[in-house]
Amino acid sequence: MGWYSVPCEEVPAEVLAEKPPAPRKRTRARKKYDYERHLARWGNHADAAARTGVDERTARRWREEPLFRARCELALQFYREAIEEEAHRRATTPEVKPIWHRGRQVGHIRRFNDRLLLRLIARLPLPAEKD
Repeated sequence: MGWYSVPCEEVPAEVLAEKPPAPRKRTRARKKYDYERHLARWGNHADAAARTGVDERTARRWREEPLFRARCELALQFYREAIEEEAHRRATTPEVKPIWHRGRQVGHIRRFNDRLLLRLIARLPLPAEKD
């Protein structure tokens, strides 16, 4: 039974005087999970290792395992897809900038990111030629 639901005044003094238990160390499985999560967020092995708190050589040794390597590739694929979705959104959704004159909004300018759109078009696969 824990003392979680008891008011503070009713907890015995000897229980309050006890030193709290030491925090548990993170397990290797938890570190690997954190590494995958950071890899999916930042897309860089060095950043993921630093944010997880492990050495890059340790992460490289983990990636020698086929199952962990597959999970890392999946995390990198998620990162690439998120970047592509954001680039597509920025290229197709206009940026609306208001125009102000004498303290009143008199209009707006819609600006598309044409350079980014052209780069996305250049990456598209070429259509098959018809005979």
